Amino acid sequence: MASAIWQKRRRRRDDEPIVKHMVGNAMVLHAPDSISAEAQSLALAVTEDADNDVVVLDLVEGLAIDSWESMANVLPRRRRGIRLMACGRHRDSAAMAGQWLSERLNRTVIAPDGDLVRGAGGALLVHSNRRSGWVRFRPGRPPSWDAKRYPAPVWDGAVIENRATSATAGIQPLPGGVWIHDSQSPQIIAQHRRQLTDDVPCDPETMTVLLGCPGTPPLSLDDVVRFWRELEPDVQARARFVQYGEVRLPEGEALGQALADLFGTSVICYTGVPVGTQRERQVRTVRADGTRGWPPFAIELGYTPRAHENSRAARPVILSHRPPLRWTEEIDPRVYWYAPDAVVEVVEAGLWVRAVDEPGNAERVRAATLDTSGVTLIFDDSEPKRVDRLRGLAADLAARLPEREGGTLMAASVLTPGSKSAGRADATLDVTPIAALNGVPVEIKAAPAVEAPPAVAVAAVVESPAVEPLSERTLALRMPAASPPIGEPRPARGVASIDRVDQPVPPPPTAFLRPAASVPPPPAAFMLPVPPVVPPAPPPPAASDAPPTPDVMPPALPPPAAFVPPAPAVVPPALPSPAVDPAPAVAPPSMPTGVVLPVDVETAADTPVPARSAEATKPPTEAASEETPPRTTAGIVRVQPVPTASASALLPSRPLDEERGWLRRTLSREFDHMASSVSRIISEHPGLQAGGTPAGDLLADSVAVRLYLTRRGERVNAALRTGVAGPHVPFARCVVAGLSRLPSFRGSTMFRISPDEREWALYRGRKLVTDWSLVNALTRPHEGQEGDTDLLIWSMTARRTALLEPEGEDRIEDRVLFLPGTSFKILEARPPADGQRGAILLREIGTNEIDADGRLHQNGASLDELANTALHRSLERWGTPTPTPTPSPSPVTATTRGCFRVLPGLDGEGEGR
Repeated sequence: MASAIWQKRRRRRDDEPIVKHMVGNAMVLHAPDSISAEAQSLALAVTEDADNDVVVLDLVEGLAIDSWESMANVLPRRRRGIRLMACGRHRDSAAMAGQWLSERLNRTVIAPDGDLVRGAGGALLVHSNRRSGWVRFRPGRPPSWDAKRYPAPVWDGAVIENRATSATAGIQPLPGGVWIHDSQSPQIIAQHRRQLTDDVPCDPETMTVLLGCPGTPPLSLDDVVRFWRELEPDVQARARFVQYGEVRLPEGEALGQALADLFGTSVICYTGVPVGTQRERQVRTVRADGTRGWPPFAIELGYTPRAHENSRAARPVILSHRPPLRWTEEIDPRVYWYAPDAVVEVVEAGLWVRAVDEPGNAERVRAATLDTSGVTLIFDDSEPKRVDRLRGLAADLAARLPEREGGTLMAASVLTPGSKSAGRADATLDVTPIAALNGVPVEIKAAPAVEAPPAVAVAAVVESPAVEPLSERTLALRMPAASPPIGEPRPARGVASIDRVDQPVPPPPTAFLRPAASVPPPPAAFMLPVPPVVPPAPPPPAASDAPPTPDVMPPALPPPAAFVPPAPAVVPPALPSPAVDPAPAVAPPSMPTGVVLPVDVETAADTPVPARSAEATKPPTEAASEETPPRTTAGIVRVQPVPTASASALLPSRPLDEERGWLRRTLSREFDHMASSVSRIISEHPGLQAGGTPAGDLLADSVAVRLYLTRRGERVNAALRTGVAGPHVPFARCVVAGLSRLPSFRGSTMFRISPDEREWALYRGRKLVTDWSLVNALTRPHEGQEGDTDLLIWSMTARRTALLEPEGEDRIEDRVLFLPGTSFKILEARPPADGQRGAILLREIGTNEIDADGRLHQNGASLDELANTALHRSLERWGTPTPTPTPSPSPVTATTRGCFRVLPGLDGEGEGR
């Protein structure tokens, strides 16, 4: 009875008619009433299959799932296979239907085993569980896995399932490529996955590899390397990397260059995210929030690995691009005709309007990096007589571009400061927002040698400081003279006066000696002041309404108002040293925000400690008038005092506009002298331009670094160690900003020194020291070093200076610099004895090792052991017990030896140095 009922029901359902219709490239099997919107959309989007009939089963509500016999009767019998997919309530039954139809029709059927994910341009990804994908069913044979995507690209098997690359990151397949991202924010990742699924097309020949996710922690390069190592060589050559979110990169390094150096082979990167379809595909930049920006003209950039770790990276090569306008004629690779006397060249940053003959600064312009916010239109201004013509052509081209919103029109000299044939380096920033070209005309102020047209807008102008006569020109930061004899008092270092020769100067206090009123002619290079000798026991200054005069009174330009506000016709007072203990547990309120000092940096009993008094609580003006800056006399060694915010070289939270302006005004001659060579270095190393820093700021910071790397840097360090404010502070902040863009060094660093007994006593009495100057060290021994003790520092963040080292006798190969405020843990302090050399082993302390109370975490013992072992191995490798320095192209000489005369964390030199 039951069997009869079932047969009756089955026959009734099998008799239900099934209708077929061709929709797009697919045959849709559906109920006679209508086709669902989902089935229509899928059929219209799917790509035609050259080897199989594409069949869509519209399993909507009301259509029985066991109506397969009717479907089989509708399908024709032929040798071609069937690519089957289903939609509706029973879409996951396509695999079962495929097996049944294969046996019933004696045809090969390919059906999805898993969730069908629709991508851009009709791409279909089957992805849900492990080994999900398209499955091939053949009559009389077991099913076999066919592909992950349809249409299947040649790289399809590279990534077929989710897998972890670390505890916090993983790899995920997409219809259009592969995505490596942080896995700690599921909601953010799901939002971006939907967007990438809908936007990124599947290229049959190249594999798009997206790195990072906006709004999540930066992706480690280790995760990318693990992914790369599992790829076949053929698939590696097809990879195209995209920086979609933050990636943890070396300072100032481009993603492609970092990957090429890690992989040891050439790497190709897209300049943005591919979007659209395979036929109408374009690349768009990625903003910080993950939204799409403008379509760059340079599409693919090729990077090659460095020949050596310290060698210069080659400029990336543009491998593919799009023309600036549809009708333009390409007369050379990436060069298009625009006018009888001008061409447009596609560069990484955007478009470059120049003369037909290639100018001398071509390579520098081509090295300019991409701005994700908008296109950059560059016009050549190396020839003053042609500037108006090229600027006008560039403005005309900008008005015709659909990508002009958010773009910038700028002169080539802005990207390569110092390349102008007339005028001073960085004299004019000829930068114009492209959007302004379509609005009200605004007057433009160009370089002195070029007469500007009245109808072009300009965004910003940086005025060139006037060259003063020699009699009115002031000097700042001279190089140090020879140290005074042992036993004679030495004045406080680096406290420069801020008086000018054209202003009345009040009489100095009797306790100090002032240099002669006449100003000597300026030196050929940037120099530090020579300090006068001060009596051993100066009496306190007499009470006076005039502010106290610093110990050292070199003529110098006044620093900007942010540091010492000048008063008319009166010498402004120098900022005093803080009246605090040299080693508080945490930074005092006057310190920059976020600075925490280790509690172990205490002052020894034999070092005088400034006492707290009522004067410390007085208003700044009153305290400055009564307090005398600290002095370090010859032969006295002390722990460096903690500087106030105004005397610290740590970068403030605000921009450094005032410091950079002070640098250009005060050291204009030295700045111009070095700007050309430094700008060439910047153009040859695109990694220095990463981070969106304006070209003028980048040049100022880099020039400051090169100036510091000469002998004059010794005087800057000496002033920083005193903890007293002065003109050295704005200069040092520019140096720190420039160093932050240089590559870091991890490993053993060293220099040689001969500490006296007082320095040994200070080091034996403490575990930690903090240095507020820039600590110089070497990555290997050099000839010419003097000292009976090897000082080794395990570095984590020291900056390599090779890119900006000066030429000549001031150059020091293999130099690294530790930034101000770096703390070091003393692992070992062993004086020389019995013919054996002494050794001081230090380890750089990371900021994450110090808690909010200024105390070291207890888990640092393992780090100490690792660093101690590595430093001892370095000693052995360098020739213990008497290491023989490795020959160096630039041995340490008497000129450069002063960089290594002071122990980190101390202020003052021991006897005999």
